Amino acid sequence: MLRQTAARSQSTMTRDYIAKQSPATNVNALLNALPGVVSGSNSPIGDPSHDTVNVRGLTQAELGYEMEGAPLQDPVNFNVFSSDMVDTDNVSSIALTQGSSDIGAPFYSAVGGQVSVQRVQPGAKPGGLVDLSYGSRALRREFIRLESGEIGHSGVRSYASFSDTRSDPLRGLGFARRDHVDAMATKSWGDNNYVHAVFGWNDSLGTAQRYPTLAQYQAYGYNYGWDRKYSPEDTGYYQLHYSKRRDVLASLPTHLTLMHDGNESLTLDTTPYFVWDNGTYGGGENLSVTNSYQGTIAIPYLDTPNPVNGTQTAVSSDNERENSAGLTTAIAWNTAQNTLRFGYWYAYLDHSELESFSPLNLQGGAANLFGQYPIMVDGQVLSGYNINFKQQTNALFLEDQFHALNDRLNITAGFREVMISRSATNNIPGALFKAGGNYATPLPRFSASYKITKNDQIFLNATTGFHAPASEEVYIQLWDPTGRGRPTMTGNTNLKSEYAIGEELGYRHYGLLNATFTLFNYNLTNHQITSSGYVNSQLITQPLNIGGETIRGAQAEFGLRPWHHISPYLSFQYLHTELGNNYATGGDYLPTKGKEMVQSPKYSGSVGLSYDDGHFFGTVMGDYVGKQYSTFMNDQSIPGYAIANVAVGYRFQNYGFLKHPQIQLSINNISNDQYLSGVYGFAGSARARTGVYGTAIAASSPSYMVGAERMFVATITTGF
Repeated sequence: MLRQTAARSQSTMTRDYIAKQSPATNVNALLNALPGVVSGSNSPIGDPSHDTVNVRGLTQAELGYEMEGAPLQDPVNFNVFSSDMVDTDNVSSIALTQGSSDIGAPFYSAVGGQVSVQRVQPGAKPGGLVDLSYGSRALRREFIRLESGEIGHSGVRSYASFSDTRSDPLRGLGFARRDHVDAMATKSWGDNNYVHAVFGWNDSLGTAQRYPTLAQYQAYGYNYGWDRKYSPEDTGYYQLHYSKRRDVLASLPTHLTLMHDGNESLTLDTTPYFVWDNGTYGGGENLSVTNSYQGTIAIPYLDTPNPVNGTQTAVSSDNERENSAGLTTAIAWNTAQNTLRFGYWYAYLDHSELESFSPLNLQGGAANLFGQYPIMVDGQVLSGYNINFKQQTNALFLEDQFHALNDRLNITAGFREVMISRSATNNIPGALFKAGGNYATPLPRFSASYKITKNDQIFLNATTGFHAPASEEVYIQLWDPTGRGRPTMTGNTNLKSEYAIGEELGYRHYGLLNATFTLFNYNLTNHQITSSGYVNSQLITQPLNIGGETIRGAQAEFGLRPWHHISPYLSFQYLHTELGNNYATGGDYLPTKGKEMVQSPKYSGSVGLSYDDGHFFGTVMGDYVGKQYSTFMNDQSIPGYAIANVAVGYRFQNYGFLKHPQIQLSINNISNDQYLSGVYGFAGSARARTGVYGTAIAASSPSYMVGAERMFVATITTGF
């Protein structure tokens, strides 16, 4: 537990802890040990499947992720592919701020808090790091980082790293492949001036997991997945279901001291950034040769090469490209007792997405599985959506921090205004061609802290949060060739932004025993959650507005400083959630007012023990998550579970040019429990019901994340 001084709840994971975990893991999987976090990851090794992270009952779509000044989330869908971000070998710390975010952070969705990832800084001397990992499910991973040291006497230091990871999926058939590059260069000079050049590149391809309903999981068990062999009209053939992504991230965080005179200084922080990704996601679909549609236009005859009984089975490809660029700036005037900051953030997003279909032969193969040779109709790609989405964001903030009583008392007040402009088009015959939205939200905040002693502190944090409607599908209609000329999903251009008011009251103590206690309360209106489900066998993301919600709870974190090389750790959260409105569905309302929120366990926590004498080291971390509802009517849930992970290793003395060579064994889910780890797709009710106004509302089936089985990873690491 690092010492925290900010007037808000915050936990930080250090390099020492990260280095003792398997390097094949990812940021979201590491977060699970921190208070308030419930992680539903499919895999502990960073395969291309989705993660789910929940903090204080708020999903990861309501968290903000940033690394070295650049946002890491999709700016519209708020998805986080944490394996794409960075190799954990290059992470120096991960900080989680539960319940609030930095006032100048480059995102607007962080109602539930902020995750900040800091890179390892380049060293002063040439050298590097190598680690080799091998384990269960045919895992192999190679990593190398090369450091330049200081180049001449320029003050410039740099490194570049490359990793290659291959494995079988944790469940079912297929494979997972990931190649990743991280690079960083820094230059420091004068009175605390510096500039960091940060770069990341990621290329991943793998078989997508199948997310079962409760009935499917109970009927087929842990290994329920896609089909091994292909037969005509089988859309569940495993080779049709994949996730392919390429990502580029670049940022240039810069800090300049413009003036420094005694106790006064004027500083400027600025970070230009650029994020690019290109993803293709596969599914399967059966197309009628004589009864298919392009939007509202009937297709007399679908000319395909291998129809069977009037049906052509095809791989459906969701192809998306996204460019996001932005600039954050903040100027600060610092005096002995006051810091006044003013900042501005501008961002531009260009997102395009096209669905296409490629015919399969009788063996289940296609000329190209990634949409390069699609079915054409009158010179156009057969498609259900052809989206172009643009967004501009402008945000201003003003913040003042006052210090008194020899810095024992700190009071901060701030105000932020976020303005978003969106435009979406869908070039499908008969579809609503253009829609959009404009959003502007004022966000005041206030916090205060007081040091009772040098080791004891109390704090108060009052904040507001804002979450613009998620997903470009809000503004357009989704069509399907099998939809008989009618949209399969209709957007809601009147969807309002979520707004939240939150309060925290906390106490910290640091000494031999470190401890923090926090009470929190949120009131949300137009609370939005993002759900996913299958249309045919293609995953589709859908934002849901569940109205008002109240969240109250308490969290605690304890850690003992190393005592005889031993450090125990404990975190705990109690959570009470209550929906404030009935849920609109099927032209009526389900009586959900007063029900508990989905994916919000009342009790969760972690307990850990570390030992490190400089040579031998080991950690054991156990996580408990209580029952989680998956429907707004609270009529279906997954039971609570507890799992434990273990890592043991030994560091050797330097040997020649090798610096502290190390061997390590990591074991995930040591008891090999089979369990559902989280909710993937939410539902109104698992049973057919009558709505508030008497309408018959059909039952629907939530889908779930399946927790990873026991996995062994052995790693050899050395510096040089």
